[in-house]
Amino acid sequence: MTFVIIFTYIAISYFEAIHLLKNNKKKEVTLYFIMMITSLVLSILLSIGVKVPSPAVFIEKIVTMVTG
Repeated sequence: MTFVIIFTYIAISYFEAIHLLKNNKKKEVTLYFIMMITSLVLSILLSIGVKVPSPAVFIEKIVTMVTG
């Protein structure tokens, strides 16, 4: 299953990166790959059975800290 996930991410990233690079959007490519790598790591962790904590608690703490 992990192989399928990695292959899918590589295929999607390849086609998207080509489109972005042809349009000379290097900043977007960097952000895209950071988000894709993060997503890939989370997907692999979930596929092997690691329980990933919800980001809602972290987001709630940040919002509470900002709004007071």
